[in-house]
Amino acid sequence: MENQNFSTQARTSTFYIAAKILVYVLFLLFFIIISSASILYLHLNRNIISDIVSEYNSAEDDIYWANEIKNGGYILHFRHAERDKWIDVQMYDALESDLHENGFDESRYAENDYFSEAVCLNERGKIQAKAIGEHLKNISLPIGIVVSSVSCRARQTAELAFGGYNSLHRILVHKGPYNETKKHRVATLKEFYNKLPTFVDSNTVVSAHNGVITCDMFENYCDSPSLEEGGFYVIKKRDNGLFLEHEFHNYNRFNKVFYNR
Repeated sequence: MENQNFSTQARTSTFYIAAKILVYVLFLLFFIIISSASILYLHLNRNIISDIVSEYNSAEDDIYWANEIKNGGYILHFRHAERDKWIDVQMYDALESDLHENGFDESRYAENDYFSEAVCLNERGKIQAKAIGEHLKNISLPIGIVVSSVSCRARQTAELAFGGYNSLHRILVHKGPYNETKKHRVATLKEFYNKLPTFVDSNTVVSAHNGVITCDMFENYCDSPSLEEGGFYVIKKRDNGLFLEHEFHNYNRFNKVFYNR
């Protein structure tokens, strides 16, 4: 009789242990499913969430820096205005920057060549650049020296938005057309930007490309900089190097600061 009772108790104990294990397993599976769903949601919507957070976090910074650069003393690196997206555009950029006899820091002037549509501004881009120029004139942004990539779209942006350029530079062509190490490119860019003349009462403008700027150029924290066409970076030269002060991801982020309803 005692053996029978012991056997019954053992089965009951085993049942409770199995039940507890099952509950723990189900809870763990539920937790994994919920966590995975949350991670998947964040992954699928990361760009939307990032844009929302960026919009709210940087609104006050936009206002501060838009007014700050009106005092001068900064390097403003602009991405050129809109162009048509061509497959293998790097190949055409190499034609313009390298396959000519006009000199090292000169251009083939593709606007007069057969591949102009691949590397120059499209009609929307020309309108965009002219509009940027009109807004800049309206707010009296102090602009001194303007330097440009040898690329057609960068030169056209400089001409239409900033009234022209003082010099052209092959180093300001984006990295796509060239076989070069990151270490060498960063070192060359740092040297170039550190040598750009800046003045306390005006800003030096660089008309170039999105793929020129990299975090390794700067002494302060930098988080994956990226510009839409027409957007620009605010860069400060100091004794201890270059500092990326602010990013106006698109031009309107800067422009709307000056227009109150």
